[in-house]
Amino acid sequence: MIKRINRTNSLNQVDEGLTFSDALANRDILHLKHGIYRNLAQAATVTQTRHSKSEVKFNSTVDVKEIQGVASRLAQEHRQLDARIQEANWRVELLE
Repeated sequence: MIKRINRTNSLNQVDEGLTFSDALANRDILHLKHGIYRNLAQAATVTQTRHSKSEVKFNSTVDVKEIQGVASRLAQEHRQLDARIQEANWRVELLE
């Protein structure tokens, strides 16, 4: 069964020039990148409670808004690619 799935994924295309195997790899990469940017944005978000002005103030050293924007864009690309994969999957028969 695994051999049949791999054969089908390598011989059929989701889009012109993009095999299922390549699309699945791209989707996984987008998922990993999104997680990295999401985690970076969460870690870089400064949350603090200061009771007086003499206490240390923390400032983010990265542009959190920009990082969140990249994370959102990657998540959107992941969703769109996943939808194209699912749509194409309905049109393809599993090879012998």
